Amino acid sequence: MAEQEGTAPSAQGNGSCPLKVNFDWNWTLKLRSRQVLALHLKRGTAELFGTELAEGYPYTFEPGRKLAIFSWHGCTLSVTGKPTVAYTAEETPMRSYLNLHLALQQLRDAAKDAYGGLGEGPKVMILGPPDVGKTALSHILVNYAVKQGSRPLLIDIDTNEGGSLTLPGCLAAAPISRPIDIEDGLGASAIVTGATPAVWYYGYPTPLEKKDMYKLLTTRIAESVKTKMQEDPLVRLSGLIIDTPSQFVDPQSESLLVHAIEAFGVNAILVVANERLYAKLSQQYGRQPNISVVKLAKSGGVVDRNQVYRRSLTSRRIREYFYGTPKSELSPHSSTLPFSELVIRRVGFEGALAPSSALPIGMERTLNETRLSRVEPSSILLQSILAVSNASLPELGSRVQSSKEEEDSVLGSNVAGFLHVSDVDDLKKKITILAPNPGRLPRKYIIMGALKWVEM
Repeated sequence: MAEQEGTAPSAQGNGSCPLKVNFDWNWTLKLRSRQVLALHLKRGTAELFGTELAEGYPYTFEPGRKLAIFSWHGCTLSVTGKPTVAYTAEETPMRSYLNLHLALQQLRDAAKDAYGGLGEGPKVMILGPPDVGKTALSHILVNYAVKQGSRPLLIDIDTNEGGSLTLPGCLAAAPISRPIDIEDGLGASAIVTGATPAVWYYGYPTPLEKKDMYKLLTTRIAESVKTKMQEDPLVRLSGLIIDTPSQFVDPQSESLLVHAIEAFGVNAILVVANERLYAKLSQQYGRQPNISVVKLAKSGGVVDRNQVYRRSLTSRRIREYFYGTPKSELSPHSSTLPFSELVIRRVGFEGALAPSSALPIGMERTLNETRLSRVEPSSILLQSILAVSNASLPELGSRVQSSKEEEDSVLGSNVAGFLHVSDVDDLKKKITILAPNPGRLPRKYIIMGALKWVEM
């Protein structure tokens, strides 16, 4: 247990409470949905997911956050607020994480001398079931690499409730050039984080929802990553850290996992707290000289997340996209547009179909998961999160695109940003949207998924 002057590792009301954390220990806490917590480092050293806390600086954490403060040499914190959960873990995997970082750094150093300076850094994929600390590990490895002067690409292909780099339902990649912000994480603006992600909108919570579409977007983001590595020598030498969805441990996702490994050219697979997957991948890839499969233990500081928390995390991430954080506030813009201003498409959605009994004998219906369907603006859009595609509409008077050409254009393009539909007036044929910036939309192609958000 952590040594504390007083009672538990929390404080009532506005009073602060000193907390001592021994060396190699982890202090884990979970904040209530309406509880703000403040802390500052009084003495010693401490870090949050690989980012060092500055001594004497007051940090404020918003409601619903889950934190794990680790100290290599011991520290004293001053804490104000009462978290829902607060405990210390004497056994942590941080030593193994540090050894892993050192091994990856050796590969980066070796890449500098390989192929006349054209070598590539390690391409790391992190796998594991829910709530074992995959995202935390990805942030730790990225932060440690940045401290060494590297600029690794953080790739988030987890489309679940709270994306690291952008909104849920997306696949994203960004080069990280500075430590991840203690208070805001990667949810703050690019000015704060130094990371401008390239984003592809999938629009569904699990990759199992539309496998073909997920594979296609995985290919697209992998191609973009390869281009970025060719253009930026420091990124190429720094390599990739890939955070994955927990569904990748499911046997139903085997084809998705294999596709992702091949698309990104992964050469280091980290399996956290899953013996079955580790054994399978060791058998499948362990004998290949260019791929390493490593088993890692779950951190004792990981807190399980129930469905209520997951939904609140999704809502918080969407709200932060439009309104920012208390530390980095944003001013979104609401505007009303005629239906004719928007060209809305939905991927893999066939709309109203004739019943299977109406098909010719012996025929089965097959849904094309990458087919674009036209969406007529209506109340179905209310509260939807829409993605603005960087695909360009054909110019007036030019040849009409075929369905295949339109699919290739829209699905091959990343997104410029997101909109929230706050109101739809069917009578006046107008739609009210919330956008990050004022002015005209940069593009007209809009992609609809299953993601909705009710602003509170």
